[in-house]
Amino acid sequence: MHKLSFIALILIVTFLFSSCSKQSEDSYLLNAKNKMEDAKKLETDNKLDEAKKAYNEAIEIYSQFLKDYPQSPRVPEVYTNIAKIYVDNLKDYNDAIKYYRDLSTKFPAAKESKYALFMIAFIYDEMLKDKQMAIESYQNFLTKYPKDDDPNEKMSESAKMMLQMLQDNRSIEDIIKDSQSADSNKTAGDKKTDDKKSTDKKTDDKKNDGQNPDNKTDVKKQSDNKPTDVKPKDKSTDTKKPNQ
Repeated sequence: MHKLSFIALILIVTFLFSSCSKQSEDSYLLNAKNKMEDAKKLETDNKLDEAKKAYNEAIEIYSQFLKDYPQSPRVPEVYTNIAKIYVDNLKDYNDAIKYYRDLSTKFPAAKESKYALFMIAFIYDEMLKDKQMAIESYQNFLTKYPKDDDPNEKMSESAKMMLQMLQDNRSIEDIIKDSQSADSNKTAGDKKTDDKKSTDKKTDDKKNDGQNPDNKTDVKKQSDNKPTDVKPKDKSTDTKKPNQ
């Protein structure tokens, strides 16, 4: 009996100790944020090894958060933060894909899930240069998100364009050149249209001048209104001859 009581007491103490040592959610996230700021400062000071260590420590803090608070509504955010560190700071793209995939699988309804699926395709496309996996990942993304509900997001729109580029074996540079060429052709076409309109207008004006009888009448009126030249009388005819 005493032995059972002793075991129970140990369990209670262990539980209380673990509860006291467990940080709050905000405390975890604040510590991870501070560690990230330390890492960026070390990077600025060109202390790259120390910066890398600090980034990994930030990941450890986030990972502990996931263990202690697996049901927290902030879990998708933490998965995203870990994946971003792997992409932006550690350049570990495979681990980044792993966390983005876990996020989209475990929390398919979370708003971060759409971003995660897009980033998987983007990493295969731009970082790992794995064309086949990029195509499959973009198709997977568009199956779930065929259009953007938020017009400011444009992820589905971008995914369609990038998938089309991969399937057509074209690059961003090719699309830019095509766009510039189309704009140039449109400008030249607009100029020709304007020139033709100007020529047609001049032709119509000439036709109107020739066909409008009022113009001739006006000219005739102007001619009729000119003062008639009167010859001065010859004074010699008016002077009587002197009597002889």
